Parts: sequence; structure tokens; C-alpha cells
Amino acid sequence: MRLFLAIPLEKQILDTLGGVVEKLLSFRAPVRWVRPEGMHLTLKFLGETNEDSVGPLVEAIKGVTSSIPPFPITVTGAGAYPSLRRPRVLWAGVVENSGTLKRLVKNIEEEVEKLGWERERRAFSPHITIGRVKGNMNIARLTAAIKEIKDAYWGDQEVGELVLYSSELKPGGAVYERVHVFPLGKHESSV
Repeated sequence: MRLFLAIPLEKQILDTLGGVVEKLLSFRAPVRWVRPEGMHLTLKFLGETNEDSVGPLVEAIKGVTSSIPPFPITVTGAGAYPSLRRPRVLWAGVVENSGTLKRLVKNIEEEVEKLGWERERRAFSPHITIGRVKGNMNIARLTAAIKEIKDAYWGDQEVGELVLYSSELKPGGAVYERVHVFPLGKHESSV
């Protein structure tokens, strides 16, 4: 199964970002937009994973999440990777000032590396993917619109859990299913 670890977003933020996508759709640029129910803050993409590896993975993540208390994030701004001049991924930004999010990601990287997953080579840059650019038509108009919302505020959220998701790629886009939920600062967890 194809797995990733992420922070789910509250409905208010999903609705707000869904509204942003609706406005950006009007530019008719070749973008595969992410549906609000598919938006999340990815902490670690694990990729194809043997079912026998899921149990040890869950135990390792429990060890990390039980020592991290809930913390607030702010979803704000918009941009593109690698840049607005050559956009491939359109995103909404995430700010977390206490350092808890970076510590959480660092601890996850360390634990899953012990289980055989490769450490991420790029520095962690928290963001929520809202679209993937598939061509150049009308891109200048779209990137101009994104520049106008580069500092916009989308909402605040208390992060209280992480979710291990499975991802199945389908013609209409990826379909995510919760495999395991990890409450922060607690030892119990659930499916």
C-alpha cells in the first residue's frame, strides 16, 4: 500500500481553501486542482509499503506523537514550487512559530529511518498543495492572481493528531483512507 503521514485540516480551513481554488479555476489554466477533502499537511511520504511493515511503523510513530503536545498552526499565504516563474505545485503556506512542527518532523524522520525508510533530502517546508500545474496556457494570469494572495490569511488550527493515510491513485485523483490516527501527547491511538 502507498502511505504518507499527515496533519488533517479542520473543515473551516478546507472550506476556505476550496473557495480559493474555485476563484483560481476561473483562469482556466492547466492545473489539476486538489479537492478540499484531499488537502492536508504532509509530514512524511512513505511510498509503497509492505503490510508487514505497518505495525512497526505505527509503533514508531506512537513513540514520537506521545511526547509532542498539541500545538497551533496558521494557514496563510500562497505560492508555487519551484517558483512563480516556473510553477509546478501551487500551495497555501503553514506557519508554526514554536518549533514544535519542525521537531515533530525531525523525530519522525529519525524513527522511520531506523525502520528502513530513506530520510528526506530537502529541508521541510510546511505547505498544503492546492494544485499541480500541467502546462503553460494562462499561467501568467494565474500566477499574477497568486501573487495577489501571497500574504492572505486562511485560518488557525490546533493540531491534535497525525494520521497515517493510504493513497490509491485513480483517474479522478488520489483517494485517501485513514490507516491509523495518532493523538498528540497521548499513548492510545486508533484506526
